[in-house]
Amino acid sequence: MARAKGTTTSDAPVDSGAGSPPASPATLAIRDGIAWLVFDAPGKRVNTLSQRLMGWFDEQLAAIASQPLRGLVLRSGKPDTFIAGADIEELEQLSDRAQVRELLRYGHALFGRVAALPFPTVAAIHGACMGGGTELSLCCDWRVASEHEKTKIGLPEVQLGLIPGLGGTQRLPRLIGVPAALDLILTGRQVSASRARKLGLVDETCHPAILDRVATSLLARGKRRGGGAAKQGLGGRVADLVARSPLGGKLVYDKARAGVLEKTGGHYPAPLRAVDVVEKGLKLPLAQGLQVEADTFVELVVGETAKSLIGIFLMKNRVEAKAAELAKTARPVPRVGVLGAGLMGAGIAQGIAHRGTPVVLKDKDLASLARGMKYCADREGELVARRRQTDVEAREAMARLHPTIEYEPLRHLDFVVEAVFEDVGVKHAVIGEMEAVAPSGDDGKPALIFASNTSTIPIAELASASARPAQVVGMHFFSPVHKMPLVEVIRHPATAPEVVATTVALGRAMGKTVIVVDDSPGFFTSRVLGPFLNEAVWCLVEGATIEEVDAALKGWGWPAGGLQLLDEVGIDVAYHAGQVLIARLGDRIDAPPAFQ
Repeated sequence: MARAKGTTTSDAPVDSGAGSPPASPATLAIRDGIAWLVFDAPGKRVNTLSQRLMGWFDEQLAAIASQPLRGLVLRSGKPDTFIAGADIEELEQLSDRAQVRELLRYGHALFGRVAALPFPTVAAIHGACMGGGTELSLCCDWRVASEHEKTKIGLPEVQLGLIPGLGGTQRLPRLIGVPAALDLILTGRQVSASRARKLGLVDETCHPAILDRVATSLLARGKRRGGGAAKQGLGGRVADLVARSPLGGKLVYDKARAGVLEKTGGHYPAPLRAVDVVEKGLKLPLAQGLQVEADTFVELVVGETAKSLIGIFLMKNRVEAKAAELAKTARPVPRVGVLGAGLMGAGIAQGIAHRGTPVVLKDKDLASLARGMKYCADREGELVARRRQTDVEAREAMARLHPTIEYEPLRHLDFVVEAVFEDVGVKHAVIGEMEAVAPSGDDGKPALIFASNTSTIPIAELASASARPAQVVGMHFFSPVHKMPLVEVIRHPATAPEVVATTVALGRAMGKTVIVVDDSPGFFTSRVLGPFLNEAVWCLVEGATIEEVDAALKGWGWPAGGLQLLDEVGIDVAYHAGQVLIARLGDRIDAPPAFQ
């Protein structure tokens, strides 16, 4: 076994390959009678439960199971991740049911061995603990999580068309109760360390600096006896007792199924199957419950829905990786200006300030500014009401917003996002006014980056009004900004690479999924949405009602009908976008009637 990083003494067996570069997906060291198993897959940003890691883990358990240890601590060597879940690329390749069943059997047996170790075990969680990582932690006697914003715990399998497959549907309800477990399993929700402790999902929370110390103190409590959550509140215990009674259980599970159908329209089988597995499994001994879970997982993972959702997940990861690579050459942006305090501008400003960057928000008059600031305050208040942040954090975010009706406070900014009315003349005027006071780069300092939030206006046309066209870029947000995850960064032929990189970095800092597109008609999203909205309008023209069109599309699986979406986008905005596309592409026979 390889020695854990930073250790100087160990009575653990030594690998025959000692002295060679570490290639193991984790390390094991024994200090003062405590085994420290540190997950740290070389060359990977996060730890995943790959088949290689599982095999290595199996070997280590066999080596230490008979040793007179004080305990075992599982932790991560990655800065922001405990274990992110299963290796999704391996899951995507699975198509043979027998192979899947054997992998699950092996995984269940391995996790069962963790639970059956003769000495106490602790999962010391810092960073993202998802899916199989959460399920592994459930096999430990004790769990401690760091009080850090990046520490999140969850079971997100339903988002991939799956259910938890390594015991999550059986161990979690037995630990924190049926209602709380169903909520986590059916939504894929990720909870903070403090919320996890309230649920009874972890036993302790602490500052990251003392995570190992607290883990050691938990070992002193010995093996956990009797099961159950040490910290689960009275309300949670009562709700669980109700859910386990014949009548109460029927009400709980029926309500869960109704909630799933309302949210998914029945298009996603995994959440409904998860309810079935929890309900059936809890009536059985754990081993039989795990078999019910495995049978269902096998069926889902080779199905079309899971394959499609896993493909989307991997595609999103590739997009994120490209954006991260681009952002490496970004220049620092200590403050940002936002021009326009309407719903879009205010939403952009709130999103930037919420993530820690000061924002100067400008509009033409105090009344517009007041409406914009109220919008920002309302969004921050919603997060407090939903317990996603504290009141202090909301106040801090609002303190980063600096409203103004003058250009002077923007004089020293290096980056502004323009979110004024979708009109070329208005945007040209704003570019000229901003550049009159903004850094030009002539003094050796970086020139102002001007990012225009536009859905269809060509960026090159906007840049034609700039004295520094290389500094002009498109940054297309979607409404409402706080809910929509996508941002288009649009580069015209003269946009400087550093400008693109810095704009991408800002979008990523806001927590957005950022794609970079060329300055072509409609960019990406408008060209994708155009045919969809076009056909919905033609159906209306040809005699279908609005209700019929939208019901048909929602019945097919769309979250919203085409005409509902058109209304939410704004018919005026859609009309304007259509006019821009017609000007660039020409008037076509299938042009949307609403756009003509």
